[in-house]
Amino acid sequence: MGKGMEMEVKFTFNDEVVDIDTMRQFSVDEYRSYLEPYLFFVDHHGILRSTLGQWSYATKAEQVRELIRYLQEDVLPKCEE
Repeated sequence: MGKGMEMEVKFTFNDEVVDIDTMRQFSVDEYRSYLEPYLFFVDHHGILRSTLGQWSYATKAEQVRELIRYLQEDVLPKCEE
């Protein structure tokens, strides 16, 4: 997209991606049910991946633990500011 162009895109829960306003309205249970399979899944090789882009996030338990640590210690404090 060029500079200064804006595009509004809305998604529904069934499209695997939701817009920010919808996500803000999720209860904890709704968000939990959104995490898998809509945000993440573990493939048949045991690799944690993103659903949308198929990015790999972790290939073994110690990487999942490090991801959790990162989210708790580095990301969560920024979200609570």
